[in-house]
Amino acid sequence: MIEQVAKAYLVEIENYTTDVTQKEEGTHKVEVQFNPETLKLSFANQNTGGDQPNGGSAQNVGNLTSQLSVDLLFDTTEDGSDVREKTKEVARFMMPKEGDTNRTPPRTRFQWGTFIFEGIIDGLGETLEYFSAEGVPMRAAISLTIKSDNIVFLIDKIKGAGRRRPAPAEGIGATSPLNAARPGDSLQRLAGRAGLSADWKAIAGANGIDDPLRLPAGALINLNVRRG
Repeated sequence: MIEQVAKAYLVEIENYTTDVTQKEEGTHKVEVQFNPETLKLSFANQNTGGDQPNGGSAQNVGNLTSQLSVDLLFDTTEDGSDVREKTKEVARFMMPKEGDTNRTPPRTRFQWGTFIFEGIIDGLGETLEYFSAEGVPMRAAISLTIKSDNIVFLIDKIKGAGRRRPAPAEGIGATSPLNAARPGDSLQRLAGRAGLSADWKAIAGANGIDDPLRLPAGALINLNVRRG
């Protein structure tokens, strides 16, 4: 059986806080279509001094800052609609609220399970990768950058507290990572990217997959099959 896991999402919030239980504003919320493969965090600290021959210790002269970079994939090949109808909802997080005289973009929270990052969306790049015969874009890769003027590590321990993990499928380790199927993937292709082409039949059996030639886009597959 293919395990279902939590989807990452973006949501507008009122204020930054270390309290992960704060109420989300909820005026605009977008759930990602496919969970990202990686999240990249970077931190900066503006210092001065400390590198001169007779200088003293380095001193902080500016704010600590942090940044989250994430790539998101959107795909509408199943219904043939314009993928920009989905991606424009992400772009809305960069736009000031209607009637806001200060022209300030909304505060945004990115959350995926216990991982939380809050800040202002600083940059968004969109690459259209697949077009229909009529010229309708049906696949888009979004590169998103969210910046914060502080460094706070937010971990949502409440949502995961007391939650039991589902029992692993036969032949699969309980701590094995899951790999998301891309649009148009077969199980052979997914296994091949991980260097496990020869094991695709065992992987299909362990995950309870009846049709290895056609995987649902975004399906989470455990490739770590116990051997011997």
